[in-house]
Amino acid sequence: MDDPGHGGRYRDVTGELIELGAERWRVLPASGTAVTIEAAAVVAARAIPPKPTPFSEVVELERSLAATWPAPDSEEVGGWLARYAEGVSRRANSVLALTAPEGGTDAAVAAVEAWYASRGARPLIALAGPVTKRLEDELAARGWEPEGRTAVMTKPLDDSAYEGEAVVVDAPSAALLEQTGRGNPGVVAAIFGSGPDRGYAEIWRGGELAARGRGAIAGGIVAISNIGTLPAYRRQGLGTEILHALEAWGYANGARRAALQVETDNGAAIAMYARLGYAERYRYCYRGPSEG
Repeated sequence: MDDPGHGGRYRDVTGELIELGAERWRVLPASGTAVTIEAAAVVAARAIPPKPTPFSEVVELERSLAATWPAPDSEEVGGWLARYAEGVSRRANSVLALTAPEGGTDAAVAAVEAWYASRGARPLIALAGPVTKRLEDELAARGWEPEGRTAVMTKPLDDSAYEGEAVVVDAPSAALLEQTGRGNPGVVAAIFGSGPDRGYAEIWRGGELAARGRGAIAGGIVAISNIGTLPAYRRQGLGTEILHALEAWGYANGARRAALQVETDNGAAIAMYARLGYAERYRYCYRGPSEG
């Protein structure tokens, strides 16, 4: 970029491009402090292949995200965390398997199968990308099939104030639970929770909940989920309003990164979040026995 303060000389800024706009670019260097650059000052740019996300970061994110989405019924099974929530979401009805089980994979998988069978449910194991590559290969050899491929995207937060229409409260309203309940609002309420580490952003129009979203904080991360807008209010930017409100709420409550989980077949959503400063860190999927 052109640096007028140094006699027109150029200087490089290397890092992750977290915002690309008509007026400004924002780059996150390895130092962790975001740099803002006027778009007009950029003379040349080139893509540098991203470094693989460290295993330690993947494990940290997975544990934090799991803490923000707790299943009402969970238990350590075969050295892994088994979760059950009457079928409400894959996340709350799957095994979190981040470490090698002490008794070996065969014993752990058998214990998992028995645990879910006792609940009349199909077993699923969540596989956190590179961290669980060996386990994924072992499950594939057993005929367990992949599903629910998902990208984890994160964004560094700053103290930008939010002054929009959305209001953030610490417990889900009846209207929010009705919209997100998937036929079982009681179980969803148990997963969602309430209190100082939970935030529910709402925009009301004409007496109805026009747009909503959920934030939950764990490990310095605010996990943002369940953003939705009623059909009559779409294409008005309300979803983005909800997102920004939850980011600001998260920062005000100690979070320094925001995280989103987006299924990989939703390319439009991934592109939109990338434009809003989110970057993909890794992908995960689930594997379960064939239903055929």
